[in-house]
Amino acid sequence: MKARLKPFLQKADSRITFIIPTYFILVVIFAVMAAVGQEWVLALWLSSFAAMILLFGFHIFQNGLTWIGKGMMLVTNALFIGFLVVHGGHGHSGYFWVFPLLVATIQVMGATLGVLFAVLLLGMVWQLDAFGWTDTALSSRFYFAALGLVLITGVHEFTLERHRKELSRQVKDKQRESCLDPLTRVGNRRLIDEELATIYTRESAGTSIGLLMVDLDNFKQINDAFGHHAGDEVLKTIASHLSESVRPSDAVARWGGDEFVVLLHPIRQDELEAVAKRIQQSIVQDERLTSFDLSVSMGGALTSSDYRALLKVADENLIEMKNHTKNDYKITRV
Repeated sequence: MKARLKPFLQKADSRITFIIPTYFILVVIFAVMAAVGQEWVLALWLSSFAAMILLFGFHIFQNGLTWIGKGMMLVTNALFIGFLVVHGGHGHSGYFWVFPLLVATIQVMGATLGVLFAVLLLGMVWQLDAFGWTDTALSSRFYFAALGLVLITGVHEFTLERHRKELSRQVKDKQRESCLDPLTRVGNRRLIDEELATIYTRESAGTSIGLLMVDLDNFKQINDAFGHHAGDEVLKTIASHLSESVRPSDAVARWGGDEFVVLLHPIRQDELEAVAKRIQQSIVQDERLTSFDLSVSMGGALTSSDYRALLKVADENLIEMKNHTKNDYKITRV
């Protein structure tokens, strides 16, 4: 049961997953109490509202808080509040339940829309009262108390929303930072792992994925001859060339040491080979790198089915290039 509910609950705010079921359960309880007390009209109306709450609640849990879901909830609350103040509920106490419904409206809709809708609902009650259609004449204290509650709840909700946005921004910044290599400011192994995990779970068969493993030839000699600071600058320059050679949607990461990985999708084999050539040419033509006698070897893999084999095949091709020709690339379709 939990497994079935999980995809629905993930689309709704944690408070909504509490408010709407509680709302539904309370209305069902009062409907049962009305039926036991043989208040059949009240029981029928409450049962109808319970069904409406179940309907918009299911929509929100399934699709998130869309405008359709908000509209369904607003209509339900408007009809329910109108019924409570016109019919009076049990013992003429219906208008008391306007207060929690206003709070629920603000908490589900958010500060701005929630306060607006809550004021509109109060305006509706005021009009019903003005025409003498309410079960009990409502005093000005009722409206002042309701407006005070709306104001307090709105300010509280606005503060929570601001804190949630700031926390969300901080979390995203930390997640982004955790996927970056601190030296070159391109991605790291974690970024590639996450990208591949996303591909494994979301991409349908037939989507062509390409991967290049890029290794600097004789990088150790640069560190030995010019120092590690020069080596770091070379790595930054290479990372820049890789990023400029691919599309913004592709992923570039430092795999470790002087080795980089480029993940591209969707892409054809001729396009992947063009990227490899572009990377080599850009590095050879960079005047900042000419004094280092630098070149790169690349191993690539392309697949539209066996995504998990990309790294293995690309690494095997890279090793072959390093052990034989260097300054070249080999790409294999898996």
